[in-house]
Amino acid sequence: MLLFQPHSINGKLPVENRIVMPPVVTRLATNEGHVTDKLIERYLMYAKGGAGLVITEAVSVKEQKSGQLLRLNSDSFVPGLKEMTKRIHDQTSCKIAPQIIHFLKISRSGYRQKVEDLSIEEVRDIPRLFAEAAARARQAGFDAVELHYAHAYTMASFLSRHNHRKDDYGGSLNKRLRLGEEVLQAVRKAVGQDFVVGARINGDEFTLGGNTPAQSKPIALKLTELGLDYLSVSAGGRFEDALLREGEALDPYTGYSGHRTMPPAWMDKKVNVYLAAEIKTLLNTEGYTIPVITAGRIPDAETANGILEAGQADLIGIARPILCDPYWPKKYKENREKDILKCIYCNECREAEGSFQEVICARWKKKDGSVVPPTP
Repeated sequence: MLLFQPHSINGKLPVENRIVMPPVVTRLATNEGHVTDKLIERYLMYAKGGAGLVITEAVSVKEQKSGQLLRLNSDSFVPGLKEMTKRIHDQTSCKIAPQIIHFLKISRSGYRQKVEDLSIEEVRDIPRLFAEAAARARQAGFDAVELHYAHAYTMASFLSRHNHRKDDYGGSLNKRLRLGEEVLQAVRKAVGQDFVVGARINGDEFTLGGNTPAQSKPIALKLTELGLDYLSVSAGGRFEDALLREGEALDPYTGYSGHRTMPPAWMDKKVNVYLAAEIKTLLNTEGYTIPVITAGRIPDAETANGILEAGQADLIGIARPILCDPYWPKKYKENREKDILKCIYCNECREAEGSFQEVICARWKKKDGSVVPPTP
């Protein structure tokens, strides 16, 4: 099965198979952004489960109030993350990368900071924040770093057609791309040419007036031209169609675009694969062969392998099924499908994340009230 064949990410990073666990928030970090023993154990479990590459939950590049979100905005966060990467490398062959993120302010009052609200000085400081965080990621022993250019956050919002800045960072596609280019260039300078730098982008925002493949394809091409090592294609997760709930901060995963980020059971399986396939076709046509990752309701190894055999992607992102059973890759490889606890796409994990609760699979909960994750 092609899914379990080894791969090399842009000739720099060998991975033992084509399975990637994309970012899944755990809510296991401290409120100050430090690693905890429970968080390390969670990622060690994912690594032991057999994925070739695990990408952590988003890690903030800036010092700001963010709840139980990992951070890399100062050297103080390096030792804890270094302990995590060391344990994973000592005990498994899995590769691990942090997804680094810059996000804007939001409050329960209904206020939401937009890219138009940032001063030019604040905008010009963002590449430095990403570059310093990426350098710390390498220092902490990570194998790669992923730039979060998707969903509702700062970088995606600059790339979006919803960006209405009037200066050199908004308006035309070339101007909206400017900050993304500057961040990538700054990160590459900070980590060197030999270190893998990937990015996650939206293939489609699924909002009225937002980006579609007409914008995401040239964005992907430009980032690749600038030296990106892999591209992960997601979708949606925008504030523009979020449901307004009195007394709560806007949640970008409550509207239709949010459902496209984490497709629920009522959506078709592999519903977003075509977005990655179109981008991969464009990159290959232009002579680029960097791996393209697809994700979004890919429930089993047969479906994942079919995507690879059809040439629609190079690596397969399996998030909620691996949260449900962290040993999903190992069990499929050993032909033990009957032993797999299978995701039913109920999205209770998403509800827990939005409520700032520890994120576990609802299927781990037993009738007696205990919580028991699957075993190898």
